Amino acid sequence: MGAELAPNSPKKVDIIMKKASFCSLLFFLSLSLFCCSQEKPEETKILSRINDYNLTLDEFEYELAAELELDKDFKLTHEAKKEFLEQLIRKELLIQEAKKLKLDTKDKFVRAIERYWESTLIRNVIDLKSSEIEKKAYVSQEEIEIRYKEMKESEEELPPLKEIQEQISKELKEKKKTRVLEQWISDLRKSAKIEIAEELL
Repeated sequence: MGAELAPNSPKKVDIIMKKASFCSLLFFLSLSLFCCSQEKPEETKILSRINDYNLTLDEFEYELAAELELDKDFKLTHEAKKEFLEQLIRKELLIQEAKKLKLDTKDKFVRAIERYWESTLIRNVIDLKSSEIEKKAYVSQEEIEIRYKEMKESEEELPPLKEIQEQISKELKEKKKTRVLEQWISDLRKSAKIEIAEELL
C-alpha cells in the first residue's frame, strides 16, 4: 500500500482544493441549466382584442406585408398602419357576425369556398408548370425572321426587323409556352381513367 499523506501536507490540501473547485463548478453549472429551463417562452404580443379573437402582432405584420406586396402604391406610414388595422378589425367583426348567424355552414358558403379552393389549386399548378416550361422555351432567329415576313405580307408599313425583333421573340415564346401547356393538359386527359354516363346528358 502507498504511504498515507499527512493531514496538512501541501499535496493533500491541493487535492482537497481541486475537489472543492470541481464541486463548485458542477453546482453552478447545474444552477445555470435549471435557471435556463425555468425561463418562460417569449410571450405572444396581442395587438388587438376583438371580442373573443386576439389579433397578434405577428398576424398583423404578415397581413400588412401581403398587402404591400399586392398594392405597390401603398405608402406605409403610421396613419396607414392604423387604417389597415381598422380594416382588419372590421373584417373580423363581420366574420364573427356571419358565424353568429351560422352563414359559414350554409351550402352557398361551402360551395363558394370549394370554388375558391379549386381555382387557387388550378392557378398554382398552372403557374408551376408554366415556370417549368419557361425554363425550356426558346425562339430561334430563323423563327423570328419567318414571323417577320408573315407580318410584312399583311402590313406594308412595318418597322425594320431590328426594332421589333424583341417583341416578335416574346410573342413567339408565349405561343410556344401556351401550346406546350395545352399539350400537357391534353396528355393528362389521355392518361386519366374517365367514365361518362352519356344518357344523363
